[in-house]
Amino acid sequence: MRWAEIIVGTPDESVEAVTAILLEAECHGVSERAVPGERTRSVTGFFPVSDQFTLTLDAVEERLMDLPRHGLLAPLDITLKHTEEADWANEWKKYFKPVEIGERLVIKPSWEAYGGDPNRVVIEIDPGQAFGTGGHQTTRLCLMALERFVQPGMVVADIGTGSGILAIAAAKLGAPIVHATDIDRLPREIARENVRRNGLEGRIIIHEMDAFDSAAVGCDLVVANIIALTIIELTPSIADRLKPGGVFISSGIVEERLPDVLAALAASGFEVLETREDEIWRAVVARKFTHALP
Repeated sequence: MRWAEIIVGTPDESVEAVTAILLEAECHGVSERAVPGERTRSVTGFFPVSDQFTLTLDAVEERLMDLPRHGLLAPLDITLKHTEEADWANEWKKYFKPVEIGERLVIKPSWEAYGGDPNRVVIEIDPGQAFGTGGHQTTRLCLMALERFVQPGMVVADIGTGSGILAIAAAKLGAPIVHATDIDRLPREIARENVRRNGLEGRIIIHEMDAFDSAAVGCDLVVANIIALTIIELTPSIADRLKPGGVFISSGIVEERLPDVLAALAASGFEVLETREDEIWRAVVARKFTHALP
């Protein structure tokens, strides 16, 4: 079978949206690489070449060029190449190696061995066609915040779970129950497989959207690694999901949108505990006030 390789050069702030567009078009495997010395990344997706591929490509390009309407920068360039199955099957995997994050975590792909610190908590991930390998700054920021704020006994919710990496980290850091969801079916399936791979079926529940809305209430901590616009829209409902004093970790925020996110948090009854940064990306850790706002 022949495969088409779509390479999208994109500003850092649009990487997650570009990745989501490729995944929603049911590409088979996504990888990303930083462009040295620039605030841009190269996002690559692989599609089988079929009679429908031209229509798929047109739809993908249309959605990519529509990103400015959603407050994001459009791709810088889109390149199409063709390859054989043997080439792409392992191409994206070579960029995903075990990575130590923070003081306690290590993210390990399912096909790689980890021979480092035996005291680290190992999270085994096969991202498949879902976002979340631990390599992107937004994911690392969330993981380090989870490492600090997750306590044994907490009920945690993960919104936009992708590969399930944050839900798995929360469970391995001590949360006995983690509710997780994603707007798309494919990431939910991949997350369920990664939950099984880590032996956490009884502690992490990957919900359909409606089921998540009713189950993920009374939470001690909510984490959302998405984009600033969606965080702003969801902040009031996230406040409703949290117990008084509960913690909200949000990431996927470019530095220019940080003031907007902080304003939304304040308006929904949160106090900011800390802001973390990695290059242009920001993550905010906030606590829901224990008393009603005047």
